[in-house]
Amino acid sequence: MRICTRFWIFLFAASLAMTTVACSSSKGSYGNTKHHKKSTKKKKSTYKAPEKTTSDKPSEDKGAGYKSNAQGNATGKKEEVKRLGYGCNLGALQFAGNQFQFGLSPNIAYKLSEPFAVGFMLKLDYYYFKDDFYGKYSSFGLGPTVFARYKPFWNAENATPFMQGIFLQTEYEHASISSPYDEFGNINPINGKLQAFRRWEDYLYVGIGTSTGYPSASFFSIHYNLLDDISHTRVPWNWRVGFTWNY
Repeated sequence: MRICTRFWIFLFAASLAMTTVACSSSKGSYGNTKHHKKSTKKKKSTYKAPEKTTSDKPSEDKGAGYKSNAQGNATGKKEEVKRLGYGCNLGALQFAGNQFQFGLSPNIAYKLSEPFAVGFMLKLDYYYFKDDFYGKYSSFGLGPTVFARYKPFWNAENATPFMQGIFLQTEYEHASISSPYDEFGNINPINGKLQAFRRWEDYLYVGIGTSTGYPSASFFSIHYNLLDDISHTRVPWNWRVGFTWNY
């Protein structure tokens, strides 16, 4: 009986000792778990992204913003349309027996649209007359004029350059004209010399012509005075040549 009791005591003591050793070993190896668990805290990265420079930006297509002169410039900004135009006419050229007449007409125009322009013209006419009995006579005429010019085929589809240059023109002139004839067509000399008669005459011209080139152009046109009168110094028909810029 004593042997059994001792045996059980010994077995219990041995079991208790082994348990103590196992726990001690476990504490030494795994008991301090904070040294073995993986850290959930992320390490602070020392990498820095390179700074952006102007060379990193995508290059812009230089041609993407290009527009024509009527719409804008190469940067895409809208350009101002040139409205003013200039010109000079050579007209009122007449040879009739002992008479000679020559006219020069500088002008300026404002373009309301590509085919339509209005403007002001100053007609300067030189008049020469030779009489077999009274001798020579010469004078200058001055004619302030307003006009309008329209190109009906300018925007026409498939129009040729010749068709685009065709224009219609109307103008009103209040002219100061000096001549040796009075209002009845008579010559009234004084002391054997021709007397100058100056008067104002009104002319309303309608005409048609054609021009070549743009914006610099030369032109030819024919005009007719709708207010023709027997007392007028000029003949009703008038032809001109000249040049224009930007209209």
